[in-house]
Amino acid sequence: MNGKTHLAIGAIIGGAFGLFHAPAGEPETILLFAGIGGFSALAADLDGPSMLTRKLTKVSRILHTGLLICGLLSLLALGWLTFSNDQFRPEWLLGAFAASIAATLLGLLVSRGFWRNALVSIAGALLAYYGYNEGWYWLIGLGIFVVIAPWLSHRGFTHTLWVIPLWGWIGFGLENQLAIDGIGAAAMLTYASHIVADMFTPAGVKVLYPIMKKKFRLKL
Repeated sequence: MNGKTHLAIGAIIGGAFGLFHAPAGEPETILLFAGIGGFSALAADLDGPSMLTRKLTKVSRILHTGLLICGLLSLLALGWLTFSNDQFRPEWLLGAFAASIAATLLGLLVSRGFWRNALVSIAGALLAYYGYNEGWYWLIGLGIFVVIAPWLSHRGFTHTLWVIPLWGWIGFGLENQLAIDGIGAAAMLTYASHIVADMFTPAGVKVLYPIMKKKFRLKL
């Protein structure tokens, strides 16, 4: 199931909750619920490339390629300086050489996926830090989720039943802060919609992982 489908399902379900809970059908409340629903429906895919990390994937590609190019260029520049400048200090050469080797190895050995995951985790850490400063425990929980999720196997723990109540805790925390009923339930239901939708794909979902590794599938 692709990201656009998950987003559409989540936004529709969230918007329906908004229609029910919005006083006098306030459009801003409906849009808020639709946004929460869309984000919740996509959150499970933070364990891999997704719509939420598309921009970071591009940045990670640039970082990966940039490190490799910088490392190789630095090695060439050091070689030229070594043989063309008698005043070039040995300690400078040693330090610069080590940095060049490190950059080159990072570019060669560390995958683009690693940089994407690292960038997502940094974003999550910033969310958690901001939540800590503001005393918003739900935001700390969201930040921790964002920090951990990228490093999990795709369609692993983030696609299990156990995460739904954890996501609900985040949603109900936001609900209490905004004093708008229905946000927690909408967050749980739209997160669950992602798991259910993926169960209609041939790959299925390990909804009871790690207790059971069986992949559950649904047929239309």
